[in-house]
Amino acid sequence: MRPMSDSTSTRSVPSIDAPAGSSIAWLRDVAATVRDQLPVHGAVLIRGLPFEAPVDLVEARRALGIRAFTPIEDFVPRRDLGHGVVAPIQWPDDRLLCPFQEGSFSAESPRTVLTACVTPPDSGGQAHLADTRLISAHLPDDLVDRVRAHGWSMTRVFHDGFGIPWSDAFSTSDPAQLEDLLARDGIEYRWLPEGSLRTVRRRPAVVAHPVTGEECWFNQLAFLNSASMEPRELAILTEAFGEDIPMDTAFGDGTPVSTVDLNVMQQAYDEVTSVVDWRAGDLLVVDNVMTAQGRAPFTGAPEFLIAFGGETPEPRKGGRR
Repeated sequence: MRPMSDSTSTRSVPSIDAPAGSSIAWLRDVAATVRDQLPVHGAVLIRGLPFEAPVDLVEARRALGIRAFTPIEDFVPRRDLGHGVVAPIQWPDDRLLCPFQEGSFSAESPRTVLTACVTPPDSGGQAHLADTRLISAHLPDDLVDRVRAHGWSMTRVFHDGFGIPWSDAFSTSDPAQLEDLLARDGIEYRWLPEGSLRTVRRRPAVVAHPVTGEECWFNQLAFLNSASMEPRELAILTEAFGEDIPMDTAFGDGTPVSTVDLNVMQQAYDEVTSVVDWRAGDLLVVDNVMTAQGRAPFTGAPEFLIAFGGETPEPRKGGRR
């Protein structure tokens, strides 16, 4: 992945400091404030909480009034920590993780993502938060018109012995149950001669935020496109699998994403991205429609807990300010 440009935004994310000695249950006192701030800023940072185990994040989610959400599909391996809590996606420590929205390739995706920092990195590892309401304004009009009209598509091929198997991605080892799930989620599929599973889904590339109605960029056109990979790694995959590389994206009408399109989309993310430094005891609550999340390269052995949330109670009347 390319380095983040120097144009990264310095916009701040609102933060709330927990009083010294606060328990996780203290979050009930600020739950309404968090709900008010999320539709305005797209993320809220709460500092100074005693996170030690996955159950602490479950308690935090409940205290904020956010119901649990279980993703339909995973696209990379991640450790299941129990209680509906998972680890961050597996990504090389020394590489930038470009901002993305959890589950934006699925028919149903999380409304919120909660990340608790148990142990911060020794250096680097900052959260990169991209305001997806602003991305379209940084793109050429013809590109925005194309994604509005046609959406985007993702082709995903599950090869035996390479990457995450379809049984793990969809949490079933039953082919019949898998095919029912794919049909319900609007995913086209076919079994290749050697037994690999090839899937294609088409999704809207921009959506209206369910609370504010604002248009949000909601896709992984750039992040999951094959051209965003390291050239040597792409060459190895192409040699091994030909046209059926494990992952690729295109516009919804099947038009490939050009290098020019990819570069301007990546630049647009850079233009609307803010940075958050991690401390032990941080809880970052993110609106998954309004905000895409990534991270900087890091050193050390950080520990993060992640939980997904569905709808939250509506902000208080007049709370959006």
